[in-house]
Amino acid sequence: MGLAKIRSPLIVLYVSVFLNQMCLSVVFLATPILAYAMEASPFLIGLIGASGGATYAIMTRVFGSVFDRFSRKKLLFTAEVVQAFSMAICFFSQDPYQLIFARVVLIVAAALFWPLAIAYAADLARADQLSQALVGYNVSWSSATIIGPQLGGLLTSWFYTRASFVVALAIFLFAAAFLLSGTEANINGSHQMFYPNKREKLVREGSKVFPLIYAFLLAFTSATLSAIFPAYATQSGVPADLVGFMFLLSGLVQTLTIFSANRLQSKFRERTLLLMSSFFILCSLTVIGLALAIPLFFVGFAIFGLGQGMAYSTAIFLVLKGSDSRRGKSAGMFESTLGVGFFTGSLVGGVLYQVGGTHPYFFGAFISLCVMVSHLFMMFRSVRTNL
Repeated sequence: MGLAKIRSPLIVLYVSVFLNQMCLSVVFLATPILAYAMEASPFLIGLIGASGGATYAIMTRVFGSVFDRFSRKKLLFTAEVVQAFSMAICFFSQDPYQLIFARVVLIVAAALFWPLAIAYAADLARADQLSQALVGYNVSWSSATIIGPQLGGLLTSWFYTRASFVVALAIFLFAAAFLLSGTEANINGSHQMFYPNKREKLVREGSKVFPLIYAFLLAFTSATLSAIFPAYATQSGVPADLVGFMFLLSGLVQTLTIFSANRLQSKFRERTLLLMSSFFILCSLTVIGLALAIPLFFVGFAIFGLGQGMAYSTAIFLVLKGSDSRRGKSAGMFESTLGVGFFTGSLVGGVLYQVGGTHPYFFGAFISLCVMVSHLFMMFRSVRTNL
């Protein structure tokens, strides 16, 4: 069965993924700004983001073991409705601690939605179609990062910050109804991947280590920007619509990179792409930390999008291509690693932001450098072992 025969459920999934990520992008930009307006401390702003990351890391691992047992349709619908409910909590919040509770509710639902969406996309395609299905999935959520932050910035600038949560609530509910009408109840890993032998399976399982390290890196650095930069930029006098445009530019470059994933993987080995991604993330955060003018922020965000696009598309492909029919478990493991990165990135970023405004970005650059050096060491060690 080709992709053409499963195009309808895939399109429904891709549209839902796009709407979901767009709402999250709006909320992630609006929440730090609302917390800043509530006179929250820099540490508390970071804690809001960290609470979501910790919840995501735990719940994706919990949910991963049940994804292959229950109706995907009902679970996806439930996730969208709960996310809409969290937007209502944000809208009526009166202090930053209520925003923490709202973020936890939001991320519990997101922890249900995202690994399930990844597994659903993979289950709809055979082994030789996995790369194509993942490109469509990745382009869907990544393209939403182009529109979402800009939408959040415009809503904040033209209306008021809480308007972002009303719009997100409406879109979440629409996505829930759309999923309910267009998805199949169960796929149950109908297109399994088989291994030629047990040894090859063990090799592929071991090859997940570095992709998961890069998943942590991209989540850690992304959390630093999404949780800290909107408040940092606002404090520095940068208008909210320009902050949104910076994230738009990053999302645009990231989407173009993901869209070219198949072409890049045909020209470079996966580990080379991962290594290049850590270099670009290192450069981008250094530029953002040293930026003395708004145009330099745009340069840093553009480079950041390039690094993120390379890291995400390569890491998720390497994790899923070594999985069997229980793709929900592998997707849960991947998303759980992202959650750990989101948690530590937001928390450490908040602590460092309390010390100095540019410290989170330089620390993120240092983490990228450590990953890059470690990867180079392992590559050279592997070459010497094979001589």
